[in-house]
Formats: sequence, C-alpha cells, structure tokens
Amino acid sequence: MSWWGKKSRIFVEWNQGGLDASVDRARLDWQHARYLVEINEPDSSMDDAIYYLQLTEKRYMYLLSQVKRERSREHDARGGRVWQQNG
Repeated sequence: MSWWGKKSRIFVEWNQGGLDASVDRARLDWQHARYLVEINEPDSSMDDAIYYLQLTEKRYMYLLSQVKRERSREHDARGGRVWQQNG
C-alpha cells in the first residue's frame, strides 16, 4: 500500500501563553491586511491584497476557535460543565 492512501493527523499542543500570543499576532496581521486593502488603489495589486486579507482572516478565526476549544476543554476538565445531556 502506498503512502498516498494514508491519512495522518498532526497534533499540536499549545500552552496558554503561546496560543494567546498567536491569536494576538493573527489579529494584528488581519488588521494590517484590512489597512492594506483600504489604502490600495483599484488598478494596482488589489487581488493580492484581498487574498492576503482572506488568508489572515481565516487564520485569525481558526485560532479563535482553537482558543475556544481549549478553554472549554479546560473548563470540562475542572468539572464545570454548564449542561449535561439527558438520558
């Protein structure tokens, strides 16, 4: 069997400070990309600026969802479930 058919997952463990720093950096990158789109002239490299804006926005949203997952995981580990499934 070739390695093309295998799907592997990469697991990255974040410490809280590193994740927060990554989110802050992604937010700054996204704000910078928005600024570049605002100052860009329509006839110049607008496509590149829009691509960069979309790229940074997706990265920022991904990291925010990662923070949300990590914090809910920590909250559940401490026994602080907000709701429990009936049944």
